[in-house]
Amino acid sequence: MRQLIRFFLLAVIISIGSSINVSAQEIKGEAGKWSFVGKMTNPEDTILIIPTDDLKSMNTMVRNNGTFNFSADLTKTKEFIILTPSLLSGGAGYSFIVTAVPGEELIAEGFCDNNKPADGLTFSGTAFYKNYLEALIVSNKVKESKEAQPAIDFIKTHPDSECAAILVNAVGCFVPSRLDEFLAMMSPEVRNGRLKGYIDSGIDEAKEFVRQQEMAGKTLPMGSVAPEFTLDDLQGKPLSLSSLRGKFVVLDFWGSWCGWCIKGFPEMKTYYEKYKGKMEILGMDCNDTVEKWKKAVAEHALPWLHVYVPKGSSVPNDYMITGFPTKIIISPEGKVLTTVIGEDPTFYQMLDELFK
Repeated sequence: MRQLIRFFLLAVIISIGSSINVSAQEIKGEAGKWSFVGKMTNPEDTILIIPTDDLKSMNTMVRNNGTFNFSADLTKTKEFIILTPSLLSGGAGYSFIVTAVPGEELIAEGFCDNNKPADGLTFSGTAFYKNYLEALIVSNKVKESKEAQPAIDFIKTHPDSECAAILVNAVGCFVPSRLDEFLAMMSPEVRNGRLKGYIDSGIDEAKEFVRQQEMAGKTLPMGSVAPEFTLDDLQGKPLSLSSLRGKFVVLDFWGSWCGWCIKGFPEMKTYYEKYKGKMEILGMDCNDTVEKWKKAVAEHALPWLHVYVPKGSSVPNDYMITGFPTKIIISPEGKVLTTVIGEDPTFYQMLDELFK
């Protein structure tokens, strides 16, 4: 999801122009703190700043003397969505994503018009942001052309630029065959430096993006044996799928970050009570921390069984999960009966048919 948000917004606000005039200012950042200074000339006096790894966390900034000021204490490089509140209700406004590096300050200036990319912003600030706009433009070129050459040209000219890190996703997602070549051209100081975790995360996201593209529309064949797994439950005890053999099981792949998953819980609770003696629901939490998973289960009072799917687990791939929520009905004999992607009322119709 974060990957799709990133490239959608970059396509909206970054101009693929031929002239770039960006330079680092003599600004010294504060260790561990990232600062954003917004000098957008748009008329809106309020903007929202939301971390892409926690869309529920929202910071509201009010313009003061023509400037938006925001700072955050960070332990690692992450991304923030900058947007006007009107967009959340379907109105006009603007939005863009920025990369936040601890100890750096980003300055965004100009008029941002989502309908006219050529009237976009310029970025400057501390050392990291020296080549930032150029890298963003290159990232968008890679995404649009599905060619890696713009990124290769950038890394050839700027092998020591940390901004090359933001191109990893573009190359990895849209030209994965050249990702290793791109990474090899990155200087060891950048590849293994302070942005190593951010780069590694970008590689992982790109692999997942490619996997989902390849598996789009595919589901486990009806009648196939459901892949076995053993995962930890809420008490940290191992729970295997085979331990539920003898009853109908619904595997519900979800996450606390998934709005449609949350919206579907009331109806799921109704059907859980309706067919409680005939089926079991096993919540399969994905892309969460253990803490967020347990908090969500308690907050929404989910009465069925739950297990945690850790990062790197083969289970989502084994079950061909490409979207959330995904519900898979498994027979008492352990065979796949059907897969329903998204919060779809046909899932509940299937249960009624199954247990009528």
